[in-house]
Amino acid sequence: MTEPRPRIFISSVMCGYENFRDAAGDGIRQAGCKAVRAEDFPAATASPRNSCLDGVRSADAVVLLLGQRYGFVGPSGLAVTEEEYEEARKNHTPILVFLEYGKRDAKQQEFVNKVQGYVDGHWRKVFRNSATLTDLVRGAVLAENLGGARLHEGQARNRIDALFRLRPPEVSDAVWLKTVWVTSRDEEIIDPLDLDDAGFIRKVLRLAHECVPPLFDYREQKRPQAQPEFLRIEQGDVERWQSSPALAILEIHTDGVLTIIQNAIETKDRSDPTDGFFEMYFLEPAIVQARLKEAWSFAAAWWKDRDPYLRYDQLLYSVAVFDVGTRAFRPTPRQASSLTIPPECPHNPLQVFDRPRRISRLNLFQPDTEVERIIKLLERQFTQWNNRW
Repeated sequence: MTEPRPRIFISSVMCGYENFRDAAGDGIRQAGCKAVRAEDFPAATASPRNSCLDGVRSADAVVLLLGQRYGFVGPSGLAVTEEEYEEARKNHTPILVFLEYGKRDAKQQEFVNKVQGYVDGHWRKVFRNSATLTDLVRGAVLAENLGGARLHEGQARNRIDALFRLRPPEVSDAVWLKTVWVTSRDEEIIDPLDLDDAGFIRKVLRLAHECVPPLFDYREQKRPQAQPEFLRIEQGDVERWQSSPALAILEIHTDGVLTIIQNAIETKDRSDPTDGFFEMYFLEPAIVQARLKEAWSFAAAWWKDRDPYLRYDQLLYSVAVFDVGTRAFRPTPRQASSLTIPPECPHNPLQVFDRPRRISRLNLFQPDTEVERIIKLLERQFTQWNNRW
């Protein structure tokens, strides 16, 4: 069976830019990919705006052609091309930028300045004619290796699935929150010899203690264990987890896989065994949210230290909750005389996403949106099976 060709959406003004759009399409096809152009869309009930944005979402990459004119401005206050650009960024789709040589109107120059920004923008190439553009697009698409990237991303998804089949330690009454990030590139990122190097382990521990909020607590014992392909660091005592306020397991793999496992139940060292009886039937969203922020904080610090030049900018991640049991996903009532035991979670683990999500490294430093998404999807899943009872 023939592997489908990567799809590349061409984004630009259309009127008066037909020659350049054709030239970009030629370069895409010469690179062995499929050009996706609005002018080739069939008649449909969807609006032109939605059809174009759907085209961006369906693509493996976007070729952005920026000329002299900003173009038609929609109800959002942005030109169609800028809306497509923002949609690609929101979905972390690779963007290849090509800038026509010459002067631009004020709004287009403002857009260009944003697109080619030194820190958050894209490396662009300048073209003067159609032949040059075709060559530049073909070269950029080949260098991006979208076919290989798609293969690597598929392998990365398989790696995440395999990691979620490995359950955390079985601990009575604990609920484990497991977050996994992988790179979409298939290569060695950490030298296996570093895994048992004292300096490397100290650096990992420092990052885990000093990220904000911290993943590790200086008051808790740590147990580093170097394996052939990953470093595992356990914090706290699994055998006596209720006396460990920050039970966590960190794994860093040589191929760039980062796994963080945390207990999502508030731990208390109680002298009265009946104290907090109701808590065993609740998984508190605020605690899950706090644990997620700790995990994302370390992931951001780790990748900033390991890869400051963003060679590995694209990441995939997923989240699962183990051993939910008969718990409701809401705050524990502080005063209650009776309790209806919630239905048992039908899945173990309970995976938050149907498939891993693609993100960029920027999301690690601005995690609130992703953390909020996780919490909302968990709430939806708990509500779904509760309503069946």
